Amino acid sequence: MNTVDIPVEWEQIADRIKQDAKTRIVTCIVIGKIDSGKSTFCKYLTHTWTASNIRVGYVDSDVGQSTIGPPTTVGLKIFNTPPNQHDYSNLFDLHFVGNTAPEGFLLQTLHAVKRMADKSYQQGSQITLLDTTGFIDGPVARIFKLHKIEMLRPQWIVALQAEDEMEHFLRGYEKMGWHVIRLTCSKQIVTRSQAERQRYRNERYKAYFKSAKVRNCPIHKVVFPSCILGTGQRINPLELPKETYMPDTKYLYIEKCGSELLIVVDRLVESESFYKLKEYFRVTSIACRERFEIKDLLVGMNDADGNTLGLGTITDLDPLNDNLTLFTPVQDIHKVTAIYLGNIKVEQGEKECGKIRAIRYL
Repeated sequence: MNTVDIPVEWEQIADRIKQDAKTRIVTCIVIGKIDSGKSTFCKYLTHTWTASNIRVGYVDSDVGQSTIGPPTTVGLKIFNTPPNQHDYSNLFDLHFVGNTAPEGFLLQTLHAVKRMADKSYQQGSQITLLDTTGFIDGPVARIFKLHKIEMLRPQWIVALQAEDEMEHFLRGYEKMGWHVIRLTCSKQIVTRSQAERQRYRNERYKAYFKSAKVRNCPIHKVVFPSCILGTGQRINPLELPKETYMPDTKYLYIEKCGSELLIVVDRLVESESFYKLKEYFRVTSIACRERFEIKDLLVGMNDADGNTLGLGTITDLDPLNDNLTLFTPVQDIHKVTAIYLGNIKVEQGEKECGKIRAIRYL
Protein backbone atom coordinates (compact mmCIF):
# COMPACT_ATOMS: atom_id res chain seq x y z
CA MET A 1 0.00 0.00 0.00
CA ASN A 2 3.03 2.29 0.09
CA THR A 3 2.50 3.25 -3.55
CA VAL A 4 -1.09 4.42 -3.01
CA ASP A 5 -1.95 7.95 -1.89
CA ILE A 6 -4.48 7.22 0.86
CA PRO A 7 -7.27 9.83 1.20
CA VAL A 8 -7.91 11.13 4.71
CA GLU A 9 -11.53 9.93 4.55
CA TRP A 10 -10.29 6.36 3.97
CA GLU A 11 -8.26 6.57 7.16
CA GLN A 12 -11.21 7.96 9.08
CA ILE A 13 -13.67 5.27 8.04
CA ALA A 14 -11.09 2.52 8.62
CA ASP A 15 -10.65 3.76 12.17
CA ARG A 16 -14.41 4.00 12.81
CA ILE A 17 -14.97 0.41 11.71
CA LYS A 18 -11.92 -0.74 13.69
CA GLN A 19 -13.35 0.80 16.85
CA ASP A 20 -16.69 -0.88 16.18
CA ALA A 21 -14.98 -4.26 15.80
CA LYS A 22 -13.63 -3.99 19.35
CA THR A 23 -17.14 -4.44 20.74
CA ARG A 24 -18.86 -6.78 18.26
CA ILE A 25 -18.38 -8.96 15.18
CA VAL A 26 -18.56 -6.72 12.11
CA THR A 27 -19.50 -7.26 8.47
CA CYS A 28 -18.53 -4.55 5.99
CA ILE A 29 -19.59 -4.58 2.33
CA VAL A 30 -17.91 -2.33 -0.26
CA ILE A 31 -19.86 -1.42 -3.40
CA GLY A 32 -19.07 0.66 -6.48
CA LYS A 33 -19.09 0.63 -10.25
CA ILE A 34 -16.36 -0.94 -12.40
CA ASP A 35 -12.96 0.71 -11.88
CA SER A 36 -14.08 2.60 -8.78
CA GLY A 37 -11.18 1.30 -6.66
CA LYS A 38 -13.09 -1.25 -4.56
CA SER A 39 -10.26 -3.81 -4.47
CA THR A 40 -7.63 -1.17 -3.69
CA PHE A 41 -9.80 0.13 -0.86
CA CYS A 42 -10.40 -3.38 0.50
CA LYS A 43 -6.68 -4.11 0.46
CA TYR A 44 -6.06 -0.88 2.36
CA LEU A 45 -8.67 -1.80 4.97
CA THR A 46 -7.23 -5.29 5.35
CA HIS A 47 -3.71 -3.93 5.79
CA THR A 48 -4.82 -1.28 8.29
CA TRP A 49 -6.99 -3.53 10.42
CA THR A 50 -4.56 -6.45 10.60
CA ALA A 51 -1.82 -3.99 11.61
CA SER A 52 -4.01 -3.37 14.68
CA ASN A 53 -4.22 -7.12 15.43
CA ILE A 54 -7.71 -7.53 14.02
CA ARG A 55 -8.50 -10.81 12.28
CA VAL A 56 -10.02 -10.08 8.86
CA GLY A 57 -11.93 -12.40 6.56
CA TYR A 58 -11.69 -11.00 3.04
CA VAL A 59 -14.56 -12.31 0.87
CA ASP A 60 -13.92 -11.52 -2.79
CA SER A 61 -17.16 -11.73 -4.78
CA ASP A 62 -15.86 -9.89 -7.85
CA VAL A 63 -16.25 -12.98 -10.02
CA GLY A 64 -14.84 -11.26 -13.12
CA GLN A 65 -11.78 -9.48 -11.71
CA SER A 66 -11.07 -11.54 -8.62
CA THR A 67 -8.22 -10.73 -6.27
CA ILE A 68 -8.65 -13.96 -4.31
CA GLY A 69 -9.19 -17.16 -6.28
CA PRO A 70 -9.75 -17.71 -10.00
CA PRO A 71 -12.46 -15.93 -12.02
CA THR A 72 -16.03 -17.35 -11.80
CA THR A 73 -15.61 -17.98 -8.05
CA VAL A 74 -16.15 -16.24 -4.74
CA GLY A 75 -12.93 -16.55 -2.74
CA LEU A 76 -12.07 -16.23 0.95
CA LYS A 77 -8.76 -15.43 2.63
CA ILE A 78 -8.25 -15.04 6.38
CA PHE A 79 -5.66 -12.43 7.36
CA ASN A 80 -4.06 -12.08 10.80
CA THR A 81 -1.14 -9.90 9.78
CA PRO A 82 -0.69 -7.20 7.11
CA PRO A 83 -0.50 -9.02 3.76
CA ASN A 84 1.91 -8.47 0.92
CA GLN A 85 0.75 -8.68 -2.68
CA HIS A 86 1.50 -12.41 -3.00
CA ASP A 87 -0.57 -13.28 0.07
CA TYR A 88 -3.78 -12.73 -1.90
CA SER A 89 -2.89 -15.59 -4.23
CA ASN A 90 -3.02 -18.20 -1.46
CA LEU A 91 -6.74 -18.45 -0.77
CA PHE A 92 -8.33 -20.16 2.23
CA ASP A 93 -11.47 -21.33 0.44
CA LEU A 94 -13.59 -20.69 -2.65
CA HIS A 95 -17.03 -21.44 -4.07
CA PHE A 96 -17.83 -21.84 -7.75
CA VAL A 97 -20.38 -19.53 -9.39
CA GLY A 98 -19.86 -20.26 -13.09
CA ASN A 99 -19.78 -16.87 -14.78
CA THR A 100 -17.60 -13.76 -14.79
CA ALA A 101 -20.61 -11.57 -13.95
CA PRO A 102 -23.69 -12.15 -11.76
CA GLU A 103 -26.10 -11.91 -14.70
CA GLY A 104 -27.72 -15.28 -15.31
CA PHE A 105 -26.12 -16.64 -12.11
CA LEU A 106 -27.77 -14.52 -9.42
CA LEU A 107 -28.76 -17.38 -7.11
CA GLN A 108 -25.39 -19.08 -7.51
CA THR A 109 -23.60 -15.83 -6.65
CA LEU A 110 -25.70 -15.17 -3.55
CA HIS A 111 -25.23 -18.75 -2.39
CA ALA A 112 -21.46 -18.55 -2.86
CA VAL A 113 -21.23 -15.24 -0.99
CA LYS A 114 -23.25 -16.63 1.93
CA ARG A 115 -21.07 -19.74 2.20
CA MET A 116 -17.83 -17.77 2.17
CA ALA A 117 -19.15 -15.19 4.67
CA ASP A 118 -20.25 -18.02 6.98
CA LYS A 119 -16.80 -19.61 6.68
CA SER A 120 -15.25 -16.26 7.62
CA TYR A 121 -17.41 -16.08 10.76
CA GLN A 122 -16.58 -19.69 11.62
CA GLN A 123 -12.86 -18.89 11.39
CA GLY A 124 -13.25 -16.22 14.07
CA SER A 125 -12.93 -13.14 11.86
CA GLN A 126 -13.54 -9.98 13.82
CA ILE A 127 -14.32 -8.19 10.57
CA THR A 128 -15.69 -9.89 7.46
CA LEU A 129 -14.96 -7.62 4.50
CA LEU A 130 -16.86 -8.17 1.25
CA ASP A 131 -15.53 -6.89 -2.09
CA THR A 132 -18.19 -6.85 -4.84
CA THR A 133 -18.64 -6.64 -8.62
CA GLY A 134 -19.38 -3.42 -10.49
CA PHE A 135 -22.87 -4.68 -11.32
CA ILE A 136 -24.91 -1.58 -10.37
CA ASP A 137 -27.00 -0.61 -13.41
CA GLY A 138 -30.62 -1.56 -13.99
CA PRO A 139 -33.44 -3.18 -11.98
CA VAL A 140 -31.79 -6.61 -11.78
CA ALA A 141 -28.66 -5.12 -10.25
CA ARG A 142 -30.73 -3.12 -7.78
CA ILE A 143 -32.69 -6.18 -6.60
CA PHE A 144 -29.57 -8.36 -6.56
CA LYS A 145 -27.60 -5.92 -4.38
CA LEU A 146 -30.55 -5.48 -2.03
CA HIS A 147 -30.95 -9.22 -1.49
CA LYS A 148 -27.21 -9.56 -0.88
CA ILE A 149 -27.38 -6.87 1.80
CA GLU A 150 -30.48 -8.36 3.39
CA MET A 151 -28.79 -11.76 3.42
CA LEU A 152 -25.53 -10.56 5.02
CA ARG A 153 -27.05 -7.80 7.20
CA PRO A 154 -23.80 -5.79 7.30
CA GLN A 155 -23.11 -3.24 10.00
CA TRP A 156 -21.33 -1.08 7.41
CA ILE A 157 -22.07 -0.39 3.74
CA VAL A 158 -19.30 1.64 2.11
CA ALA A 159 -20.05 3.09 -1.33
CA LEU A 160 -17.28 4.40 -3.59
CA GLN A 161 -18.79 6.91 -6.02
CA ALA A 162 -17.38 9.18 -8.71
CA GLU A 163 -20.54 11.30 -8.59
CA ASP A 164 -23.98 10.03 -7.59
CA GLU A 165 -24.21 6.87 -9.70
CA MET A 166 -25.38 4.68 -6.80
CA GLU A 167 -27.80 7.00 -5.07
CA HIS A 168 -30.74 4.96 -6.38
CA PHE A 169 -29.34 2.14 -4.21
CA LEU A 170 -28.14 4.12 -1.24
CA ARG A 171 -31.23 6.19 -0.51
CA GLY A 172 -33.28 3.03 -0.40
CA TYR A 173 -30.82 1.35 1.96
CA GLU A 174 -30.95 4.31 4.32
CA LYS A 175 -34.75 4.31 4.36
CA MET A 176 -34.57 0.65 5.40
CA GLY A 177 -32.27 1.53 8.30
CA TRP A 178 -28.89 0.45 6.91
CA HIS A 179 -25.74 2.38 7.80
CA VAL A 180 -24.27 3.81 4.58
CA ILE A 181 -20.92 5.59 4.20
CA ARG A 182 -20.25 7.48 0.97
CA LEU A 183 -16.67 7.91 -0.22
CA THR A 184 -15.35 9.49 -3.39
CA CYS A 185 -13.29 7.34 -5.73
CA SER A 186 -9.56 7.81 -5.53
CA LYS A 187 -8.10 10.04 -8.25
CA GLN A 188 -5.35 7.45 -8.76
CA ILE A 189 -7.73 4.83 -10.11
CA VAL A 190 -6.77 3.69 -13.62
CA THR A 191 -9.56 2.63 -15.96
CA ARG A 192 -8.85 -0.73 -17.60
CA SER A 193 -10.03 -1.68 -21.08
CA GLN A 194 -11.99 -4.84 -21.79
CA ALA A 195 -8.84 -6.32 -23.36
CA GLU A 196 -6.85 -5.62 -20.18
CA ARG A 197 -9.56 -7.14 -18.03
CA GLN A 198 -9.56 -10.20 -20.29
CA ARG A 199 -5.77 -10.55 -20.02
CA TYR A 200 -6.02 -10.38 -16.24
CA ARG A 201 -8.58 -13.19 -16.17
CA ASN A 202 -6.43 -15.34 -18.44
CA GLU A 203 -3.46 -14.84 -16.13
CA ARG A 204 -5.60 -15.98 -13.19
CA TYR A 205 -6.80 -19.08 -15.06
CA LYS A 206 -3.26 -19.99 -16.07
CA ALA A 207 -2.03 -19.68 -12.48
CA TYR A 208 -4.88 -21.81 -11.17
CA PHE A 209 -4.53 -24.60 -13.76
CA LYS A 210 -0.72 -24.77 -13.73
CA SER A 211 -0.75 -28.16 -11.95
CA ALA A 212 -3.84 -29.54 -13.73
CA LYS A 213 -4.00 -33.01 -15.28
CA VAL A 214 -6.56 -34.96 -17.28
CA ARG A 215 -8.67 -37.05 -14.89
CA ASN A 216 -11.69 -39.33 -15.31
CA CYS A 217 -14.89 -39.11 -13.29
CA PRO A 218 -17.58 -41.84 -13.44
CA ILE A 219 -20.89 -40.14 -14.26
CA HIS A 220 -22.98 -42.50 -12.11
CA LYS A 221 -21.13 -41.36 -8.97
CA VAL A 222 -21.96 -37.66 -9.33
CA VAL A 223 -24.95 -35.35 -9.67
CA PHE A 224 -25.27 -32.57 -12.23
CA PRO A 225 -27.51 -30.00 -10.50
CA SER A 226 -27.81 -28.01 -13.74
CA CYS A 227 -29.65 -30.87 -15.43
CA ILE A 228 -31.06 -34.37 -14.86
CA LEU A 229 -28.11 -36.36 -16.21
CA GLY A 230 -27.82 -39.58 -14.22
CA THR A 231 -31.02 -39.06 -12.20
CA GLY A 232 -33.81 -40.18 -14.56
CA GLN A 233 -34.89 -43.12 -16.72
CA ARG A 234 -32.41 -43.96 -19.45
CA ILE A 235 -33.96 -44.35 -22.91
CA ASN A 236 -32.48 -46.48 -25.70
CA PRO A 237 -32.40 -44.25 -28.83
CA LEU A 238 -32.80 -47.34 -31.02
CA GLU A 239 -36.26 -47.90 -29.56
CA LEU A 240 -37.61 -44.49 -30.66
CA PRO A 241 -40.23 -44.33 -33.42
CA LYS A 242 -38.87 -43.39 -36.84
CA GLU A 243 -40.73 -40.06 -36.97
CA THR A 244 -38.66 -38.74 -34.06
CA TYR A 245 -35.34 -39.23 -35.81
CA MET A 246 -33.46 -36.33 -37.35
CA PRO A 247 -31.36 -37.12 -40.44
CA ASP A 248 -28.49 -34.80 -39.45
CA THR A 249 -28.50 -35.46 -35.70
CA LYS A 250 -27.30 -38.52 -33.84
CA TYR A 251 -28.75 -39.18 -30.42
CA LEU A 252 -25.88 -40.19 -28.15
CA TYR A 253 -27.91 -40.43 -24.98
CA ILE A 254 -31.51 -39.87 -23.83
CA GLU A 255 -32.88 -39.68 -20.30
CA LYS A 256 -36.36 -38.86 -18.97
CA CYS A 257 -37.17 -37.43 -15.55
CA GLY A 258 -40.70 -36.28 -14.79
CA SER A 259 -41.75 -33.66 -17.32
CA GLU A 260 -38.23 -33.16 -18.67
CA LEU A 261 -36.31 -35.01 -21.33
CA LEU A 262 -32.51 -34.80 -21.61
CA ILE A 263 -30.78 -35.59 -24.88
CA VAL A 264 -27.05 -35.57 -25.66
CA VAL A 265 -26.08 -35.13 -29.30
CA ASP A 266 -22.83 -34.52 -31.18
CA ARG A 267 -24.19 -31.35 -32.76
CA LEU A 268 -27.63 -29.84 -32.60
CA VAL A 269 -29.64 -29.37 -35.78
CA GLU A 270 -32.98 -27.62 -35.39
CA SER A 271 -35.84 -29.85 -36.43
CA GLU A 272 -39.54 -30.33 -35.87
CA SER A 273 -38.66 -33.81 -34.60
CA PHE A 274 -38.08 -32.28 -31.18
CA TYR A 275 -41.75 -31.47 -30.99
CA LYS A 276 -42.54 -35.06 -31.86
CA LEU A 277 -40.23 -36.16 -29.04
CA LYS A 278 -42.19 -33.99 -26.62
CA GLU A 279 -45.45 -35.53 -27.77
CA TYR A 280 -44.10 -39.07 -27.68
CA PHE A 281 -42.69 -38.79 -24.14
CA ARG A 282 -45.37 -36.36 -22.91
CA VAL A 283 -42.83 -33.89 -21.57
CA THR A 284 -43.01 -30.10 -21.39
CA SER A 285 -39.32 -29.41 -22.04
CA ILE A 286 -36.28 -30.95 -23.69
CA ALA A 287 -32.83 -30.16 -22.31
CA CYS A 288 -30.20 -30.61 -25.00
CA ARG A 289 -26.45 -30.94 -24.59
CA GLU A 290 -24.06 -30.82 -27.49
CA ARG A 291 -21.07 -33.03 -26.81
CA PHE A 292 -18.83 -31.02 -29.12
CA GLU A 293 -19.86 -27.61 -27.79
CA ILE A 294 -19.21 -28.32 -24.11
CA LYS A 295 -15.54 -29.17 -24.64
CA ASP A 296 -13.42 -26.80 -22.48
CA LEU A 297 -16.49 -25.75 -20.47
CA LEU A 298 -15.55 -24.58 -16.98
CA VAL A 299 -17.14 -26.57 -14.15
CA GLY A 300 -17.09 -26.54 -10.36
CA MET A 301 -16.64 -29.75 -8.36
CA ASN A 302 -18.26 -30.01 -4.93
CA ASP A 303 -17.99 -32.61 -2.19
CA ALA A 304 -20.79 -34.14 -0.11
CA ASP A 305 -20.81 -31.14 2.24
CA GLY A 306 -21.32 -28.67 -0.60
CA ASN A 307 -17.75 -27.38 -0.52
CA THR A 308 -16.09 -26.54 -3.83
CA LEU A 309 -13.03 -28.77 -4.11
CA GLY A 310 -11.88 -26.91 -7.21
CA LEU A 311 -12.50 -26.16 -10.86
CA GLY A 312 -12.00 -28.10 -14.04
CA THR A 313 -12.73 -27.95 -17.75
CA ILE A 314 -14.54 -30.65 -19.69
CA THR A 315 -12.33 -32.65 -22.04
CA ASP A 316 -15.09 -35.06 -23.05
CA LEU A 317 -18.53 -36.20 -21.94
CA ASP A 318 -19.37 -39.82 -22.75
CA PRO A 319 -22.57 -40.84 -20.96
CA LEU A 320 -22.82 -44.14 -22.88
CA ASN A 321 -19.55 -45.26 -21.28
CA ASP A 322 -20.33 -43.54 -17.97
CA ASN A 323 -17.34 -41.23 -18.14
CA LEU A 324 -16.66 -37.52 -17.78
CA THR A 325 -13.08 -36.49 -18.61
CA LEU A 326 -11.84 -33.33 -16.91
CA PHE A 327 -8.73 -31.19 -16.99
CA THR A 328 -8.32 -30.15 -13.35
CA PRO A 329 -5.81 -29.63 -10.53
CA VAL A 330 -8.19 -31.44 -8.16
CA GLN A 331 -6.58 -34.75 -7.21
CA ASP A 332 -9.29 -36.28 -5.00
CA ILE A 333 -11.82 -36.91 -7.77
CA HIS A 334 -13.33 -39.67 -5.64
CA LYS A 335 -14.58 -36.97 -3.22
CA VAL A 336 -16.58 -35.18 -5.92
CA THR A 337 -20.35 -35.66 -5.59
CA ALA A 338 -21.68 -32.78 -7.71
CA ILE A 339 -20.54 -31.16 -10.97
CA TYR A 340 -21.77 -27.61 -11.56
CA LEU A 341 -21.72 -26.29 -15.12
CA GLY A 342 -20.64 -22.74 -15.85
CA ASN A 343 -21.01 -20.89 -19.13
CA ILE A 344 -17.36 -19.93 -19.71
CA LYS A 345 -15.03 -21.99 -21.91
CA VAL A 346 -11.34 -21.97 -20.98
CA GLU A 347 -8.99 -23.47 -23.53
CA GLN A 348 -6.20 -25.64 -22.05
CA GLY A 349 -6.77 -23.94 -18.70
CA GLU A 350 -5.11 -20.78 -19.97
CA LYS A 351 -7.53 -18.46 -21.76
CA GLU A 352 -11.22 -17.85 -22.24
CA CYS A 353 -12.44 -19.04 -25.63
CA GLY A 354 -16.09 -18.07 -25.54
CA LYS A 355 -19.37 -18.37 -23.66
CA ILE A 356 -22.09 -20.94 -24.24
CA ARG A 357 -25.29 -22.16 -22.73
CA ALA A 358 -24.29 -25.59 -21.52
CA ILE A 359 -27.95 -26.66 -21.60
CA ARG A 360 -30.32 -25.57 -24.34
CA TYR A 361 -34.04 -25.93 -23.66
CA LEU A 362 -36.18 -26.76 -26.67
